Amino acid sequence: MVKTYYTNIENISMSESNISKISPERQLRVKKLMQETQKKQCLTAGLLINKLFPNKEVKLNQYGKPYIEDDFHFNIAHSDNYVIISVSSNEVVGCDIEAVSEYNYLKLGRVVFHKNEMNALKNAENQQEKFFELWTKKEAFLKCIGTGFHFKSKKIDLCENKHYVTYENQRYRFKEYMLNGYKIMLCSPSSEFAQELKEIVL
Repeated sequence: MVKTYYTNIENISMSESNISKISPERQLRVKKLMQETQKKQCLTAGLLINKLFPNKEVKLNQYGKPYIEDDFHFNIAHSDNYVIISVSSNEVVGCDIEAVSEYNYLKLGRVVFHKNEMNALKNAENQQEKFFELWTKKEAFLKCIGTGFHFKSKKIDLCENKHYVTYENQRYRFKEYMLNGYKIMLCSPSSEFAQELKEIVL
């Protein structure tokens, strides 16, 4: 079962007490970030990890994806005021969250979308809806396989099926949620996703 939790960073204090609860590596990251929102996002992510995985050592793979050896799989994403963490006991997972807003969708899409995805975006009745569906799927999938956008994202076509993509003989499924104007997408080989998001108060 893949479960996803969220926290609103507006409720998080940048106190020394909170900062002391996160790993030394993340403390350093918080201090290096320039924008207050980014600092809060980074701190909140660390607090969520501590809440769900107390006393566990978090490592990073070669692409920067965090993991815990021989334990639960998890992934973190943030956008504006929200930080989410998706957790699975038996399968890898990737997640993404994006605030739905106005962009030049075609211009942004050309950066990461497969040609079939671009055609789908160009022909969509609602370009905003299609853009955020494809963008969040793309990021959630690439994070699920552990590469993030280090991988050549234009080679992956997510238009063949709305609910899953097959990659290296493995089927990866998608689960979509909406949260106060934010699009959330999960990706995992698991076929079991929680029906609802759960808020964690830190």
